[in-house]
Amino acid sequence: MKTMPSCLLYSRDEELVSRLIRITTSISAIHPIDEQNDLEQWFRQFGDTVLLADLRAPNCLDAIAELRTEYPTSIFIMLGAERSDPMLAAQLLDPYATCALEPDRREFQALVKQAIECLLLRQKNRVLEDELAALNARKVEHRPEPRTLFSAPLRNFSKAQRNFDNVEMLFESVVEGLVATARVSRAGIFIQPDPHSEYAFEAGTRCLAATEKLTLHPTNPFVRWLEMNTHLISRKTLENIVAPDERAMLKQMLDSLGAEIIIPLYATGCIKGWIFVGQRSTGIPFDVADLEDLTGLADHISTTLEKAFQYEETALQKALAETVLHSIPFGIVACDENAVIRWFNSSANEILQPSESVIIGERAEILGSRIADLFHRALANDSAYDIRDWTDPRTKLTVSAETRCLTDKGLCVGAMIMIRDITGAKLLQEKEDQLERASFWNELASSMSHEIRNPLVAIKTFSQLLPQRYEDPDFRSEFSEQVTAEVDQLNHIIDKINEFANPPKPVFQPLDVRKPIEFAVTRIQNELDHDNLKIHLSADDSLLTINGDASSLEESIYHLLKNAAENLANKPGSRINVTVKGRSPDKGTGNIYIMITDNGSGIHESVRDKVYSPFSTIKARGLGLGIPIAKRAVIDHNGQIDIDTSSGGTTVSIILPTLEAE
Repeated sequence: MKTMPSCLLYSRDEELVSRLIRITTSISAIHPIDEQNDLEQWFRQFGDTVLLADLRAPNCLDAIAELRTEYPTSIFIMLGAERSDPMLAAQLLDPYATCALEPDRREFQALVKQAIECLLLRQKNRVLEDELAALNARKVEHRPEPRTLFSAPLRNFSKAQRNFDNVEMLFESVVEGLVATARVSRAGIFIQPDPHSEYAFEAGTRCLAATEKLTLHPTNPFVRWLEMNTHLISRKTLENIVAPDERAMLKQMLDSLGAEIIIPLYATGCIKGWIFVGQRSTGIPFDVADLEDLTGLADHISTTLEKAFQYEETALQKALAETVLHSIPFGIVACDENAVIRWFNSSANEILQPSESVIIGERAEILGSRIADLFHRALANDSAYDIRDWTDPRTKLTVSAETRCLTDKGLCVGAMIMIRDITGAKLLQEKEDQLERASFWNELASSMSHEIRNPLVAIKTFSQLLPQRYEDPDFRSEFSEQVTAEVDQLNHIIDKINEFANPPKPVFQPLDVRKPIEFAVTRIQNELDHDNLKIHLSADDSLLTINGDASSLEESIYHLLKNAAENLANKPGSRINVTVKGRSPDKGTGNIYIMITDNGSGIHESVRDKVYSPFSTIKARGLGLGIPIAKRAVIDHNGQIDIDTSSGGTTVSIILPTLEAE
């Protein structure tokens, strides 16, 4: 970002000010001033500049006449009506140029640009003339410069700054120390608070009002110069700067601050700011030895400043961390390697409600035997007691505690415990469990009554007719077959419920997953024998071995295929696709994917949300145990099951880990 050169505009016409600012926005930064006192103050502080003067402003001609005499290097451009009396009078002052109140945009931009370039050239010439005059004066007369003994006081002052840990106090102390030790008329300090912010005035004594409002962007030529040269700036040594434009820029900066010396400050490897001091109160100029002392002082201040910024950053991070730790909803207690409490947050205090008011520095036993036992086990790195739940007999709160051993380079330096109040969560879980159990028994009773009622009705009907038709041999034969079939149906229902409630323990062994799937497909085809149903099984040639139980997997696939077939209801074009594929293991891990897809009407909306719940079905006959049995088998194999259903069909996806992943 390039810093714009600045110009002054003396006018009370707001419309004119706005128009000229818009015209020159790309070449210069215009500072409007509407009072004569402010205009004179600006020149006293910042020196020569380019002035655009509205001849209609109060006492404009008189003010320009005085400034023209006092600041001959400045550039004056008069703005007014052509051939008017004020304009004719202004031309007698020999300004740089005159201009109409409504100038042409391009012509005015060119005029301002030429004026700025002319000012820079005049300033360079002025510096060269002053240096030539000083050189000639030294040739005529060589007087020894007075040596003042303020090296020792400056060293004592720099030592006094080393222990400051507050940045604002450090700024004030630096300024006060400079004024008292060096006995200067003025001192101040500029600091960049953040790496990307502007340099701003932080503290000072007897500084000009405009200095306190001054800010410099990191791209300012003065800041860039400090970054490149990294040394003190003094009026006495300005002649040592080779480039005239740099000397002019530094002299203007000294003038704007009202300073004799500017001392750069460094922290964290970059320019952090600078100190400036004015003339001595006694009027005795600074000598070379004094400049060396000031340079040494700046090094001490820079070191102190860097430590102060680091301390402030560390304190801020610590305060933020503690605020976060105190705000989290679970308690944290930390102890050292001797089980002495070292940290205790607010949530832990609310949960544990210790009987003692002072906890820090006490042994863990002060929080009760359970907490102390958990701490000692964590210090011993006993992971078997990682998470524990209990109800505190004193507070009546149910808490859950999780412990961790704190290590540094492999050595135990302490332990921490995270405590959660799970009283409300446990009560809510108990209520949910009660509701689930009630729902389970309601659905079981409903399903059982539906399934058992039909066989019992048939048995009852035949039993009522038996006395009347006992002599009929055909009836007796039909009675025997029907009652036996219905009783078998009742036994089948009981067996299904027992099987669901007490499943056989799976026996895991290396297994090609295609075999139980093929058995399930053959079984469902033989059992249903639908004329319109086609089951298509496809499997890739990759390794499809898992650590599984063949019987459990076959039963789960069978139930899923049966549900799909019953949903299709032997409709024309009915089709079930069973796809088995695997992926090559990556770094020893891999998965097997089983997808069962049908083209039916999808799962009914009334049971979609509870499809994994037992006894959830809309079938005329059936207990709704197929999908729950399949899900349990998949979970037993450390797999995942997902069902995607719509009016266009249903897809059941099963993911099983390969044997290499076990």
